[in-house]
Amino acid sequence: MAEFKHVSIGVLVGILAGGSYYADGQWDPQLMFCLILTWGVAGWLLVRNRRALSNMPALHQILFVGLVSFVPLYSIHPELPLGSLRTVLVLHATGLIAAGIGFGAEIGASSRREQRTTATSPLDE
Repeated sequence: MAEFKHVSIGVLVGILAGGSYYADGQWDPQLMFCLILTWGVAGWLLVRNRRALSNMPALHQILFVGLVSFVPLYSIHPELPLGSLRTVLVLHATGLIAAGIGFGAEIGASSRREQRTTATSPLDE
């Protein structure tokens, strides 16, 4: 079951992402809902799996920072004819990448939990 702390941090992160979109002076309810949902799930999963993510090798941590920081900023460059939607698209892509990393950590953690529960000890035989 989801812990209250993890869910509340996810909700807070989602509200902050939606609030930053609104503070940018734009208002599209569907886009705001997608931002809140994406960042809420990303925040929840990243906080829930913070131990697994902090115990990663250095190369994986560097790739995590590179994916979240640089890929959305440089792949959605200013010359694209997006107008005022560039900022929100970068924010949404960053949230999707963070949620994907959180889902990957969750899948890895759940398989490790499953292996621990199915492992038999010599006393069980």
